[in-house]
Amino acid sequence: MDALISLVYTIIDSVCVCLFLDAFASHRWRDHRFLVGVIVQTILMYASIEFNAAFLNRNQIIKILLILLSCFIAARALYKNITGKFLLFLIIIEYLLTYSLSFAAGMLATAVCGMDAQTFQADKTLSLIYGISYYSAELFIIALFRKIMLQRMTSRPRSHAQHSQLILYFLFPCASFVMLVILLYVTSGHNIEEFVSAGCCILIFISNIAILFLLERMEYAASEREQLLMLNQQIQLQSKSMASASELYSAQRKKVHDFRAHLNILNQLMKSQEYSAAEEYLGKITKQQSDRLFLVNTHHPILDALFNTKAAEATQKKISIDFEVNDLSNLPFDASDMVVLLSNLLDNAIEACQRYDKGDKAIHVMAVVQQDFFISVRNTSEPVVIINGSIPTTKPEPQLHGFGLANIRLILEKYSGEYTMFYENGWFQFTADIPLTPISWQKKSISLHYCGNCGSTCVFFVSRKFF
Repeated sequence: MDALISLVYTIIDSVCVCLFLDAFASHRWRDHRFLVGVIVQTILMYASIEFNAAFLNRNQIIKILLILLSCFIAARALYKNITGKFLLFLIIIEYLLTYSLSFAAGMLATAVCGMDAQTFQADKTLSLIYGISYYSAELFIIALFRKIMLQRMTSRPRSHAQHSQLILYFLFPCASFVMLVILLYVTSGHNIEEFVSAGCCILIFISNIAILFLLERMEYAASEREQLLMLNQQIQLQSKSMASASELYSAQRKKVHDFRAHLNILNQLMKSQEYSAAEEYLGKITKQQSDRLFLVNTHHPILDALFNTKAAEATQKKISIDFEVNDLSNLPFDASDMVVLLSNLLDNAIEACQRYDKGDKAIHVMAVVQQDFFISVRNTSEPVVIINGSIPTTKPEPQLHGFGLANIRLILEKYSGEYTMFYENGWFQFTADIPLTPISWQKKSISLHYCGNCGSTCVFFVSRKFF
């Protein structure tokens, strides 16, 4: 029985180590191999404890060192993107935290029972209740710490559901802990059968594990729903962009047809030597063509269609917009990704300008290829609050909005790009830098270059102005 209890406690300790490390490092595997690694870690920890008890006369210092060593060996194989020194540091910190928690729980238990530590440990029923209380608290505290850290790393603001979930993480273990303390107090003063107390403890512990599992499943379902909403927005955005590009292409074909007709008329007037009429006619068509569609030419047909569509949309809304671009024909990125990225940026800029009522509305767009692909969108705007690299949405039902920046981040992460954004003196600016080679996409070695109005050292660009 004692060996089984020790094994259960070791399993919980092993799980807590992994939960703690999850907040700082990435899993090397996302399948059953990680679970196998956790099992191996648990076996190593249990073997260390039993070896110390059998051959080293329960030497506490050696026991601690063996546990830390077994955790480090297993964690080194389970986690990536973390140095060995930092990994060892985290394992030591986790052990010190859990040891401190165990000491505090032991002090509380002996105080509740009104007995010294040796007498308390000699009572198997009280020790079992204490063990269940402590390991339940340890599991939930580490799980709560992991959740808070992971949410802080994702720049999206917490929803009401996430706040409620954090409250539940506190509520259930606290309620269980109070119940176990009461049980401990009652058991210490009365001759209650051991199996009754043990059964109550096990039921409380199992219910806590079940609640923790259900909370994690709820979070996973919410995350899946958010991903579906984000994907749906991407699909809608791409469909909208393709429709706009098709309309733009059709309109351009009509312009070309009209232009040929104008040339034929001018040719006939010149042949007839009606020069004044030809001059007058030329003046009219010149005025008509002042609103021509294709003013941005990057030699990338899809981006040209996108830029010109957004330029026409901004112009209709009385927003001045200008572009600084160069040859983008050889961009190595998926065109649909670039459409989503740039459409989101330009839509956000247009929307911000529409809300701005303190002067002229303007947007400056830069998309240039140098050593990397540099993007900058700068627009007039009301004051913007930026929290942890994210802009909290002010729209109703915020859980259904705010995916624009999330989509941008996903695409930049896909290509190892980096971005920055800031608000200053009535202007909001978003800049991004994306490496052009797949090797760089893996290394994520990015340096941002700033010029001119928006801060970049960009050269060899073509400037076009609307409105």
